[in-house]
Amino acid sequence: MRISPTATSEPDFTDSRRSRDKFRVWWIFAALVLLGIVWFFFQLFGMTSSIVVSKETTFILEPLGTDGLPDFSAYLQNRASEGVTPENNAAVLTWQAMWPGELAQKHWLPMAEALGLKSIPSAQDSLVNVHHSSVRETIASWLVEQNSESTEGTDKFSSEDEFQEWCDVAAEELIDQSLDRPWRTEQCPPLADWVKNNQRPLDMLVEASKRPHYFSPSPSSFEGQDSSIVAMLLPGVQGMRSGVRALLARAMWHLGEGRNAACWQDLLACHRLPRLVAQGDFMVSQLVAIAIDSMACRGTVTLLHRGELPPKEVRQIFVALNEMSRVSSLERSSIESNRLMFIDAVIRMSKGKMDEQEIGSAGTDPLMAMSFVAFDWNFILREGNRWYDRLAETLGKTTREQRKVGFQEIQNDLVQLTTATKSPRAALSSMFNRKHRSKLVSNILISLLLPNVEAVKNAEDRGNTLLEMTRVAAALAVYRAEHDEYPEKLTDMVPGILPKMPLDMYSDQPFIYERKSDGGYVLYSVFENGVDDGGTDFGGEIVDGEWVEEQPENVDYGASDLVIRVPAPAFELPDPAKEEEW
Repeated sequence: MRISPTATSEPDFTDSRRSRDKFRVWWIFAALVLLGIVWFFFQLFGMTSSIVVSKETTFILEPLGTDGLPDFSAYLQNRASEGVTPENNAAVLTWQAMWPGELAQKHWLPMAEALGLKSIPSAQDSLVNVHHSSVRETIASWLVEQNSESTEGTDKFSSEDEFQEWCDVAAEELIDQSLDRPWRTEQCPPLADWVKNNQRPLDMLVEASKRPHYFSPSPSSFEGQDSSIVAMLLPGVQGMRSGVRALLARAMWHLGEGRNAACWQDLLACHRLPRLVAQGDFMVSQLVAIAIDSMACRGTVTLLHRGELPPKEVRQIFVALNEMSRVSSLERSSIESNRLMFIDAVIRMSKGKMDEQEIGSAGTDPLMAMSFVAFDWNFILREGNRWYDRLAETLGKTTREQRKVGFQEIQNDLVQLTTATKSPRAALSSMFNRKHRSKLVSNILISLLLPNVEAVKNAEDRGNTLLEMTRVAAALAVYRAEHDEYPEKLTDMVPGILPKMPLDMYSDQPFIYERKSDGGYVLYSVFENGVDDGGTDFGGEIVDGEWVEEQPENVDYGASDLVIRVPAPAFELPDPAKEEEW
């Protein structure tokens, strides 16, 4: 038998080599993935650059805080208080006249000390707002007494409660009338009592208006906390509305009782106070100033027509109105101060100190975690400054039409910017690229924080136009005082009273004027649409140059004018008998 040799073979290293190669590939792949993860988190969290103090980033260079960055709140407070003393600061008197206003009790002592007062003012001696519930209730009770004995009007109401409700509403209407219509003590004794009881604080407001400066320190500076400019409290500014309304009510009372000089003294204070308020750095200061000066203009027009002043006194008012500066200063408040708000907000976000309540936009929780993510904060600051430079350039353009075009271009770019922030592609790329991420965040913050300067500028234009029309009304009053009637046309006053014809900024043409058969006139600007809409006021009280009790339903107040119509309706007590429907 043949025995075959035992079969033997050499070891097969191929599978082993393949296994090792596969392992090596997976190891390399895992390493690359790990490196990618490390790189991703490093670029996401570990590449933040420190903020550089420069004109292009922080805009201001001093004063510096303990972190080496500008202290924006201190900068604004120092600028507003420059040259201010307790003796020349109108806020010292306005706060005493209207103490404590909206001021929290914990801020009473710090505010008194900051103003240079020796003690905390007494709230019992301060002004009672003419629209305060106690004033309204007193007038309403008087109306109940006046009308309860008459069944001619009260039988229109189904119950005493309904009649009381009507008296409450009527009391509010009476107060509103008292701000721009002459009235007498016998027409509303409770309102006259309110004037007499508030003589001291009202006189204090008049004295305050004669001072050159207005600096009301923000209560936020008393807290000793790191608060943002956006959240800065400004209670003194808002309180000025109440003060001016109160002065207007007293001015119309003086006018109704024939005390023209006293009326003008109060009205002059109502013109001066908004110009003091406008010294503030913030946009709200300008808006409040514009609003209350417009109220003063309406009261002044009423005095010029109803007061029947002699030529010398009318000319004094005419000169005073022409010497007044324009009330607001948007170039500083809307641009520089809001620019600092933006920069301060960005810096606070970089430190994780800004929340959605300070930004003023809900759903911004991700922004509060920004300090943990790597951004080029200097890039974000430069981008913000670039937008504010555009706003400043547009605001500084010569004509209203040029500004309108510039603001429209900014608005179009803002729409594109906002749309870009919602792009999934932009969100994805921002996760892997710090530059893209910084650009996305800058777009978000600009869309949230850039102010609507055009709307505020429109309000300023409206206020300045009404002031110019009030000056024309004063010239018309001078002409009437010297000729016993208003002129047939505005050119009759040039150059005897007016050195040249004032132009309507909305049309670059003279204001539209018509003498009326009732001894008055209508004077108006074509307003924002640039079209003569027949003297229909944007407020809806004047249609086709005439006062209306009820606004017609078919009137388009978007197509309207800015109108002065004299004489205004007389102060009139509400009569329940005239109520067609309650």
